[in-house]
Amino acid sequence: MTYSEKRIGALQASLAKQELDGMLLATGASFAYLLDMAHMPFQRTAETKNQRGAPSIEALNVPDCLLYIPCQGECRIFCVPWRERDLAQAPVPVESVYLDFFAQRMRGHLHGKRFALGDCCGPWMADLLKEINPSFTSQPGETLVEELRRYKDDKEIGLLKQAAALTDEIMGKVVARLKPGITPNDVQQLLVDLGRQGGAQDLAFGPGALFTKTGHPTAQDLMGHPMDMPLGLGSSVAFDFGYVLNGYCSDFGRSFYCGKAPERVREGYKALQAAQCKMIADLVPGKTNIKDIDGMVRAEVTRLGFGEFMTNKEKGVIGHQIGIDVHEMPWMNKFVDFVLQPGMVFCSEPKMWFPGECYMRVEDMVLVTETGAVSLTEYDREQFELPVD
Repeated sequence: MTYSEKRIGALQASLAKQELDGMLLATGASFAYLLDMAHMPFQRTAETKNQRGAPSIEALNVPDCLLYIPCQGECRIFCVPWRERDLAQAPVPVESVYLDFFAQRMRGHLHGKRFALGDCCGPWMADLLKEINPSFTSQPGETLVEELRRYKDDKEIGLLKQAAALTDEIMGKVVARLKPGITPNDVQQLLVDLGRQGGAQDLAFGPGALFTKTGHPTAQDLMGHPMDMPLGLGSSVAFDFGYVLNGYCSDFGRSFYCGKAPERVREGYKALQAAQCKMIADLVPGKTNIKDIDGMVRAEVTRLGFGEFMTNKEKGVIGHQIGIDVHEMPWMNKFVDFVLQPGMVFCSEPKMWFPGECYMRVEDMVLVTETGAVSLTEYDREQFELPVD
């Protein structure tokens, strides 16, 4: 059985359980996931699927492809003619049809009356169903696919490892060029250029390189330096970047300091890294709850004397799941009650803020295994102070 057959079969079982007759999905992460075609181009933006209920840019577009998955029987794709080339290897039949004739062509294929709709273009698809048959009803169904996507199979884990390895490699290349005089704009462009050279198909999100200069007036603001202010002695750099490689995303962060760092800043970064590692080591599959991850990190940072400098105390927001989308459900905060299971991959991104001195963050992609957890991102955790020639 292929990966696509397994995924579609699992979704059909969920549809049957919910007494739904089928599901429609427009081009997006769930569409590509179910077909095992992560390489297929679809719109990716920082806003896309950032949080449930938040506006999604891709949801505003009229789709060029629709995937119909009946509760039982053969699936089918309806696409505009110019999309055929992207679907040549699709594991289900493809019908090419002009957009204005989608409803007419689909009438002979949709059976039943109750349908689930993916988030992408959901309102448009609801109207389309009514055009096909006024008696059709629809309801949101993205969560049905998200429940499958949260557990990565062996192929997905392999692709996420490759994406993480590329990100580690590029981090090393960027750090080698972090010299006084370089600006945040320069660093962000470098991240883009190196990603393309490394084979990335896209950015997982807009890359961040946040400079903060100890004692400078801008250091009183979490936003740090203006984008054109050069790096100088006494400046920290906090990274947040990721790529799309073979259709799967990375998301990663490390922090550095130009020159000799103040002792409490240097020790604070050590505490942040130590707490991240302890959380990963202490995670127990089938027992550790998502809502406890922030507390696990925060407790160790506090024990080491730096708890007051951690951010996001009220909500305990520490990260998110990751896969074919960079931000996947469920999110990581103290209000999400969900036990971590083998096959889940999440990003833990604790942050620390010393007003007037330094902002720094750590972020790793963490795989939950049968026996514990491992970090897929492996970049040097001890490197912090940058040598100045």
